[in-house]
Amino acid sequence: MGKPMQIHRFVVPMLLGTLAGGVLARAPGPVGGVEPLALVAVPVALDPADPARRDVGRLRYLGGLVLTSPNAAFGGVSALRARDDGRFLGITDTGNWVTFDVVEAGDRLTGVRGGVIAPLLAADGQPARAKADADAEGLEWAADGTATVSFEQDHRLQVYAGIDPRLPATLARAPVAVRRSPLTGRWPINGGGEAYAATGPGASAWFAEEGRSDDGDRDVLLSDGGVTTRRGYRSPGDLSPTDAILLSPGHLLVLARHYSPAGGVVVGLSEVALTPGGGPLEGREIARLAPPLTVDNLEGLALRRTAGRTFVYLVSDDNFNGLQRTLLLKFELVGR
Repeated sequence: MGKPMQIHRFVVPMLLGTLAGGVLARAPGPVGGVEPLALVAVPVALDPADPARRDVGRLRYLGGLVLTSPNAAFGGVSALRARDDGRFLGITDTGNWVTFDVVEAGDRLTGVRGGVIAPLLAADGQPARAKADADAEGLEWAADGTATVSFEQDHRLQVYAGIDPRLPATLARAPVAVRRSPLTGRWPINGGGEAYAATGPGASAWFAEEGRSDDGDRDVLLSDGGVTTRRGYRSPGDLSPTDAILLSPGHLLVLARHYSPAGGVVVGLSEVALTPGGGPLEGREIARLAPPLTVDNLEGLALRRTAGRTFVYLVSDDNFNGLQRTLLLKFELVGR
């Protein structure tokens, strides 16, 4: 089992060289309309060399899947959100919505069903016409169905009303608002707004993947009541943020990753306190996934809460690269 896993753990740089958002092979763009999405789910162990292993940091493994589809447009999943009833909403960096329901046996993730794929429509009601317009990277999904999608290349937020995966027709809606900020002006084209999270009523945090301040900290734009300010973010190990979500009032979970030819993909999950003032936000790492554990280009993060327990789901962006995979991994957040 070790040798096949090494194909995914140590992909040569020329094939994985654009983990920050580019795709070397030509990837499909937005699909033409709302379509059913057939998904095949194959179970995967957290540690192929020790299938009984469950714990990594403050995470307890509750099953994982490799997802594939005969639909060539499936892939590039770059952000994820969930409802406690098992509905999941994701986006791809080729300009599509992806939705599905999880299948679970008790607490354990065993499959997915009811997949749908649809284009993320632009303000004119049409799918994006170019990759630069379709590069969706961050997602927030409020209880009332409002979905806010962060794009890089053309750094902006698009706000959609009433998105409900159980009603696929709602995916065919144009955004009700498109928002830009002059504070994104120094973000790199492929290193901009990678992670977006609501932090309270009318408040949000928007993390740049590689955009940095003069002192070297990564940029995070904090908005509250219509006022946006720039702060720094210091990620443990200087990993690049890929998704974020509110864990509790004043505290975020931030997913981040790094790739090197020698070490493969390293992914960290950190708790970040939204401290007042103007100093940098500091991440406190609670788990790290690295080879020989099952890991890939993890870019999406979702939470579900049941009976006082918190479940964490991670999804990877396969870059439409045959040597990468779309992983969906489930964990319970444990400890303090």
